[in-house]
Amino acid sequence: MRAESEQTRDRMIRTALELFTEHGYEGASIQMIATAMGLSKAAVSYHFRTKEDLLAAVAEPAFTDLQRFLDEAEAEPGRAARWRMAVRGYVSLLVKHRGLLTLLEQDPIAAASPVVSEKMERFAERIRLLFGEESMTPEDQVYLAVALGGLRNAAAWFPSFPDTELNQYLLSAAERILGRTAPRARR
Repeated sequence: MRAESEQTRDRMIRTALELFTEHGYEGASIQMIATAMGLSKAAVSYHFRTKEDLLAAVAEPAFTDLQRFLDEAEAEPGRAARWRMAVRGYVSLLVKHRGLLTLLEQDPIAAASPVVSEKMERFAERIRLLFGEESMTPEDQVYLAVALGGLRNAAAWFPSFPDTELNQYLLSAAERILGRTAPRARR
């Protein structure tokens, strides 16, 4: 019974992401999600008391993966190796979670929700430091922000590309764009 409940919960999360993306976070209701799944509103509310709880559940896999990635990358010895791992890992995460990125790109209300924005702010600082922001000139810091943001946006803009193809294209772009900020031999 527990496995069935987890499967239902996972389906709710996937359905919520689809409907939040299609109708916007405010435009998609708990009832709409329940109807799409052939369930009652009470069944969805049993798993998620509020729509914000559901949004948090939609975003949680990405945050868990991001936490793991940052912990591993920050532990990587050597700046150049850490930088290479950071580029590959960042691109892989963007591709894996591009559905969530699409939602956050298209829906500023979802992106501004405290269950998303507060975690994003904490992770953003770690991402910038991972790519070496503290040792960069202000100009390179701006360049890094534009590059990382552009990669994030590009992951959301091409939903029809297969994951492996998008990963390849983003990695190629990341290596060209971020090559300017890559650690130099003396670093």
